[in-house]
Order: sequence, then structure tokens, then C-alpha cells
Amino acid sequence: MKMRLHESNHGGDKLTAEALALLPAAADIVQAYHRGMHDAQEARHGGQHILRIGVSSFLPEHWHRLLESVEMRLYRNVKPQLDLANTEQLLLALQRHDLDVALVISPPRNGKVTSRCVAKSPFMIVFREGHALARRQSVSLTEVVSYPWIFFHKSDHPWLHDLIQRRAEAAGDGVRIQHRVNHFDHVPRLLTDDRVLAWLTPTGAERIARSGLVARPLDDPEIRLETHLAALTSNTSPLVAEYFRCFLAQLEEDHSPVQLTLPLAEVIAAGDYTESTRLLARLV
Repeated sequence: MKMRLHESNHGGDKLTAEALALLPAAADIVQAYHRGMHDAQEARHGGQHILRIGVSSFLPEHWHRLLESVEMRLYRNVKPQLDLANTEQLLLALQRHDLDVALVISPPRNGKVTSRCVAKSPFMIVFREGHALARRQSVSLTEVVSYPWIFFHKSDHPWLHDLIQRRAEAAGDGVRIQHRVNHFDHVPRLLTDDRVLAWLTPTGAERIARSGLVARPLDDPEIRLETHLAALTSNTSPLVAEYFRCFLAQLEEDHSPVQLTLPLAEVIAAGDYTESTRLLARLV
């Protein structure tokens, strides 16, 4: 049976009603094919597949548990293997094919890596209760640059480190970094007076903001912590694609932090009718 899958007009190419009606069934057929191939390979080799997952060291432990608990209907014999490092190291490991997927913080733009933002949070600014900003509900970058900082090392996140410094220098007379730390546990003993403040993630701030210390969110539209699930753009592994899909679906079910779409819907939304048509044509 032949049918038109796309049509052209002055507005460009678009899928026909028949093609759109076929998409859900096409997705089921493709998934069933990959499930069957995976089961056949498992029966042949009798081994367990290792999924190599990178995790930013900035992230709290509940993300580790979520990454390990993802259930994949198509792949039942998969063991996740976590590798903790900073975002730059994880992105390099993806490009070297040392990792399959990675959960990273605020990744810089990279044409070789595709990612989906799954959570956003502000930096937290921590100071002593006697600090001039302690009564504020949030603080701005202009206010923060007026005081000495306890800041993270550039090696922890070079892109985010430099972004903050550039924005801070544009907002004030210059950045005064009094101490650099690589773990939130070091901060309390360095906050020795009521002028110094520290930059921390929400998790780090929550763990130390006690006994005379307070934390306030940084209100800045460009400086924020974005958690992204990332993979190589060129990675065509069905296992990686299924993990991506199931992770996002489970996250949406548990927390509904962002509006999510399934991969086939993304193809249509992006106007990639060539890819959609190719997929459908194989199944008609």
C-alpha cells in the first residue's frame, strides 16, 4: 500500500494526516524491534550490559539514586555504572566515548553534545547572621560584588567560573576572592567575619546554613545552576536513546519540573520531516 507521507507547499514540507496517524504505531514497532534484538543478544551472550553514566560532583545524592533506579521496559538486564567528576571532565569523557550519558551542571554550548535541561536552581550566597545582607530574602550580583568572596576553584567548572567573574566585574569595581574551596565543608571555618560571603550550591548551603550562618538565593537571570542530561549528538545507540527517554519520563512522573516531549514528537516540533518520513517509510 502506498501513501503520501509528506507534502510541499509555499510554507515548506509538512507531514500528511496519514503520516501523523502512523507515528504512534511506528514508535511501538521500532521499540519492539530493538527490544527483540536486545533480548536475542542477551540470550546469545548471557551477559549484563553496562551503562556508563557520568555525574557532576556538584549534584546531591538524590540524583545518583534516580540515575540508578531508571527502569527501562526494553532493556531489563542493564547495570548502571556511575562516574563522578566535574562538568568539563564529563563532557570530554562523552566525546572520548568513555561515557554513554552524563548528568552535568550548566554545560557550555557544544555542537558534539546534545542535552536536555531537567532542573534549574539559583546559586546560594552564605554569610554570617551579622552580615549586612542577612535580612534580605534574596541578593543581587551588584550587592554581592561589594564584599570579599569564598569561591569555587576554576577547575571545578571553568565555564561557569568565568561567566560569574565576567558578570561580577561588569556589575562592580572588581571581584575580591578571599578564599577558594572545593567542598562546602570548608566554608564555615573560613567565614570568620561579617563581611565575607560564600558561593554554594543549594545542597551545600543547606548543609552548613546553621549555627549563625544564613543562606540567600542569588537573583540573577544569567547565573544559575542548570542540570542537563547529556549524550553525544552522534550516539545512535538504542540503549542510550531508551535510557534518555525513560529518565525524562520518570523525572516528569516524580517531579514534573519541566515540560517534556518524546523523541518522535521532538522531530516533528523541530520540523525535521526528512527524518520522520524516513522512519515511516521503512514501516509502510
